[in-house]
Amino acid sequence: MPRPSITLRLGDRVPTFLLRDAISDSTFDLDSLLAGHRGLLLVFHRGMWCPSCRRQLTELEEALPTLEGAGIRVAAVLAQAWYRVRVSLEKLDNPYRFPILCDGDRKVVKAYGVWHPLGIDAFNSAHPASFLIDSASILRYSFVGSTQFQRAPMGDILSVAERELRVQ
Repeated sequence: MPRPSITLRLGDRVPTFLLRDAISDSTFDLDSLLAGHRGLLLVFHRGMWCPSCRRQLTELEEALPTLEGAGIRVAAVLAQAWYRVRVSLEKLDNPYRFPILCDGDRKVVKAYGVWHPLGIDAFNSAHPASFLIDSASILRYSFVGSTQFQRAPMGDILSVAERELRVQ
């Protein structure tokens, strides 16, 4: 069963941030990710070391044309140091076409209420989570997994995008 963010509720303005992308080495903030889009799908993961996280990154890559066609930008936030993510990405033949943002100090993970300080399956990481944010930085959809295996269904995300962001 998913759990709520401990800091955000639907209708809240989400916290801004500035994070470094492990693919392009650029930095992104919330405004730059939202610019020119109807919304942003911001997905939180534990790290590149997590097989379930890598599997969802691949699913996001496959859904990217549909999401982009709906005007939704995609970005992932990993609770892992930039250099560790970069080393993992260099081993892949085809890097992802969306930003892989690194939150090594977990400030953004904590601000979005998905920090997982201690558990059987992880230490100082993020609960898997998906947030759909509209162009005004308002939270329209939230899914925070209770376990490392729980992920937001893509159909649910697209349904909310259609309803809340007026995506056709």
